[in-house]
Amino acid sequence: MTIIERVVALQRVRLFADVPGRTLAAVAQRAAEVEVPAGTTVINEGAVEEHLFAVVRGRLRVHHGDRTITELGGGSTVGELAALVPEPRSASVTALEPTTMLRIDRPVLEELLADRPALASAVIAALVAMVRERSRTEADTTPA
Repeated sequence: MTIIERVVALQRVRLFADVPGRTLAAVAQRAAEVEVPAGTTVINEGAVEEHLFAVVRGRLRVHHGDRTITELGGGSTVGELAALVPEPRSASVTALEPTTMLRIDRPVLEELLADRPALASAVIAALVAMVRERSRTEADTTPA
């Protein structure tokens, strides 16, 4: 992908929707493009890592063992909390189909927030909204 294609892909991600293009270009330049075939485990539950993935195209399954928590497609992010506070991953993530992602490492995200302090509250709000949505989804799929 070109830098312009990466910027366009990141603009479609809720977490980065309000980030100016020039700033996103710097993030896009430092992001690692990751392509995985269907069936590939992208994140292992319990692993301690310091990056997030922005899904460009494809589908991912977030799960605990055989129990699916949610499915994510293009424009989604996964692993956001670990990029801010490295702790063991709370679930595994597996590609359901060939998937292209941009991996954004913690230092890149920290620089983005340091360079644009006003974005910190927007990023925090987006993260809280995503956590709430996933919590509702998980509650809806948990047997009573």
